[in-house]
Amino acid sequence: MKLKHECVRATLLFIEENYQDGSNLMLNDFIQSKELKSYDQQDVAYTLKKLDEAGYLNIKFVYASNQLAIVWCWGITWSGHEFLDTVRDTKVWSETKSITSKFASVPIKMVSDIASKVLTNLIEKQMGL
Repeated sequence: MKLKHECVRATLLFIEENYQDGSNLMLNDFIQSKELKSYDQQDVAYTLKKLDEAGYLNIKFVYASNQLAIVWCWGITWSGHEFLDTVRDTKVWSETKSITSKFASVPIKMVSDIASKVLTNLIEKQMGL
């Protein structure tokens, strides 16, 4: 499966907006959300797994008969917030996508690095540097 960077960003934004301390977000919360409606269940589940592997989420997966049965997500980690802070702004995200779209594949770490440089350039322009 291909990791969809748009789905990564949308997932993190959804968690940030909807997670409340002391609660859990479940798989259906993600699948039924308006923020992730353009992605199918497989895309969402795959994105959650990859965000977990990257250390961006506090999450637990439970399988039954080799099928994903339950997801408990209790927030975004520090690393996840750092990544989200680089891609949150729509202008930064749009410019980052424009740059990365010229390549067949770009690792998430590099997406973060590019977004950070885009953000830095925008801030420098704003400050007249």
